[in-house]
Order: sequence, then structure tokens, then C-alpha cells
Amino acid sequence: MREEEIIQVVPAQSGWFAYGREGEGGAEFLTPVALWALVDSSAGVRRVVGLTAHGLGHVSRVEELEGFAGYRHVSQEEGGV
Repeated sequence: MREEEIIQVVPAQSGWFAYGREGEGGAEFLTPVALWALVDSSAGVRRVVGLTAHGLGHVSRVEELEGFAGYRHVSQEEGGV
């Protein structure tokens, strides 16, 4: 039985990041979101999740990163990365 199925993928606009903290009391991190995916759960609930790229041809859900806390948009005016 499937948990979630990707329905659609679109490129993320520049400036979107996943943020969180590495371990207990660890350093904060920002990971760029490369794609947004619309996923459908086996319960019929749809939601949007961020995907990040690792090397050539490999992407993963940023929500699966240890310490993930949420999404943040950082504009260039705010001193973006």
C-alpha cells in the first residue's frame, strides 16, 4: 500500500529553503528547495512538499532531513544565500 504518490512537480523559485537544526543544540541549516511536489496520500489528502537535489539525478524530500523545521523564503534584499 502506498503512503504518498507524487502527482505533479514544478521548479521552486529562487530563494526557497528548508531550515532546521542539526541534532540537539547543533548548528542551524538552510537547504535550497529545487522543486515543489504535489503529493496525494493513500487517505486522499493532497499537500505540497519541497525536494532538494543531491548530485546528478538524485532528489529527496527536505522534510526527511534530520532536524527539519519548516520552509523559509529568503529574498536577495534580506541578504539571501
